[in-house]
Amino acid sequence: MLFTTYQFLVFFFITFIIAIFLKRQVVAYKIFLLVTNLIFYSFWDFSFLALLVTTTIVNYLLIQTLFVTNDKQIFLIMGLTFNVGFLGIFKYYNFFTDTLFNLLNTLHIQSNLQLLQIIAPVGVSFYTFRIISHLTDCYNQKIDCPSFIDYAVYITYFPQIASGPIARAKDFYLQLNASDKYDYQIEEAMTLILSGLFKKYTLSSFLFNFTQLPFLSPQQYSSIDLILAAISYSCLIYVDFSGYSDLANGISCLLGFKPIPNFNMPYRALSLQEFWRRWHISLSEWLRDYVYIPLGGNKNGKFSKYINLLLTMLIGGFWHGAGLNFIVWGAIHGLGLIVNHLWQDLSKFVCFTKIPFLSSLAPFFYWVITFCFITYSWVFFNSSSSESAMIFLSSILHSEVNTFQFNFWQLYLAIAIVALINFYGNQLNKLFLTVLSVRSLLFQVVLVSLLVYSILMLGPNTVPPFIYFNF
Repeated sequence: MLFTTYQFLVFFFITFIIAIFLKRQVVAYKIFLLVTNLIFYSFWDFSFLALLVTTTIVNYLLIQTLFVTNDKQIFLIMGLTFNVGFLGIFKYYNFFTDTLFNLLNTLHIQSNLQLLQIIAPVGVSFYTFRIISHLTDCYNQKIDCPSFIDYAVYITYFPQIASGPIARAKDFYLQLNASDKYDYQIEEAMTLILSGLFKKYTLSSFLFNFTQLPFLSPQQYSSIDLILAAISYSCLIYVDFSGYSDLANGISCLLGFKPIPNFNMPYRALSLQEFWRRWHISLSEWLRDYVYIPLGGNKNGKFSKYINLLLTMLIGGFWHGAGLNFIVWGAIHGLGLIVNHLWQDLSKFVCFTKIPFLSSLAPFFYWVITFCFITYSWVFFNSSSSESAMIFLSSILHSEVNTFQFNFWQLYLAIAIVALINFYGNQLNKLFLTVLSVRSLLFQVVLVSLLVYSILMLGPNTVPPFIYFNF
């Protein structure tokens, strides 16, 4: 069930009305949330629901055992193996089988490897990350053993199960067990929901139409068209995913949970390091805390630090999808971060900012380099394979098509609006909050109704699914 459907609107309206009456009754509210989560997830597929319930029960039993056994490490390894294996079977089995088959075929070795008709359950990557971080936190004694219902509500929490943000268990339990749930202002929740709807329903759906064909058949477009398609995709994935995060946070607000910052105007970044502090923040912090630091982080010297950075980004890339193009995307970012760190070290010895001319231009050049680098890497992310990505990039340099096809003022307007949101998003939100905070219910109702109507009128008849649902 997508957030942008009328079906979800009815589902959430009923949920919200009941939540208002139950929110301060902690036990009843937890049971209500769990039932709601399971109903929401069952709309995708009952077999997905069965897998979610099974893995939740198995992992809870592992956590309980972890707290009473003296061989904690064994159960941690068992838990990690189970969950990585679970993710591997449903998401990566065919990728590994196909890769191995091609390798054996290249070596002229006969094989009888079979591909399976496996569909990855919705949100499996996201809820597996929550399960792994919870297990690790229990092993490191950062959290106590939760009750089963607390754990089940955390893993299945419907606003975040499909595409995050990745909430931390400790913060979630504190809010779940507080009788005075997050005291949101209705204006705050409405700002998040309207922002998410506008980004997803209007901007993202519109940009989607300009990115699909050039990535499928780059040979049929001119170099300028392909560059514009790549920039459009940078805009598309930003508004699509941050739109989802805004909607998830707005819905969470109405259910009594604090919003989790997940995007902070990421294309303002002047370096790749800064980009990852602004983009998909909950995932970046998860990779830092549960992959980079356990690998050794920066404790063992710079060479080890660079290797750990590269490995972390490779894992992050592979987590996004079962394809070599995602691994290449991760590798590009890993190598980019290494260069970023090397440049920072070099800057300590060669202080470019002391040269007046360079110091005034440096931020602009940093921004251009960072944005171009990120847009270049998105080509691998959005392509069906690494070969397709190389064809796309090669066509930019050597296109035989001279006809300019991207002659649509709507495209430039959409890119300009995304740029406005990226550079001034926080100010725009504050301004809207101020306007909406006028203590006149009639004014608020009229304004929100007009905005919702405008968003629906501007949007297409069919909204494409969220990009991150694929991961």
